[in-house]
Amino acid sequence: MVSLASGVGDLMSRRAPVLLLRLLGSSLVFGTMASSAESDAHSRAGDVLRVAMPAGVVVYELWRGDDEGLWQFGKSWAATLAATEILKRTTHVERPDGSDDLSFPSGHASNAFVAATYMHRRHGFDQAWPLYLAATYVGWTRVQADRHRWVDIAGSAALAGAFSWWLVTPAREQAVIVVPSLLPGLVSLEVHARW
Repeated sequence: MVSLASGVGDLMSRRAPVLLLRLLGSSLVFGTMASSAESDAHSRAGDVLRVAMPAGVVVYELWRGDDEGLWQFGKSWAATLAATEILKRTTHVERPDGSDDLSFPSGHASNAFVAATYMHRRHGFDQAWPLYLAATYVGWTRVQADRHRWVDIAGSAALAGAFSWWLVTPAREQAVIVVPSLLPGLVSLEVHARW
């Protein structure tokens, strides 16, 4: 017997990655043939996702009531962004469009990848892979906009991964969960065990 809330949650957790994958796939396919307006739309999407992804992690951890995870995410996010800014100001790598010498690493990609790597470290790859796809899309938008090279994106992903693996501990799941259910004419007990 599955409760309505867990059934909806299971459905959303199974469908959300598929929907995200379809959206990103179509964006990447059509993005290669993009007009200037479509290219601008991809850039705007990357701008939004770089903020929405970390904000989404915060909302998720607040919803779960995981204060420890929220604190760990805050530390890994701050450390990743601080290291990103320090490297930008000390490496002096010129952007592909020649606008300045702050190309390495990408700040947009650092914001996106810290959300993905935090979720991977804290909750496992099955929760994180859609965020990795979205973070890669953010990186792609920066390369397409001629603001970064792929090495800048890879540097951001490496920084985010290093800080997440250093500052974040995996969530401790309950070993045994007992869920009582009371329905008209039915009383049941669900036991979920993890070992």
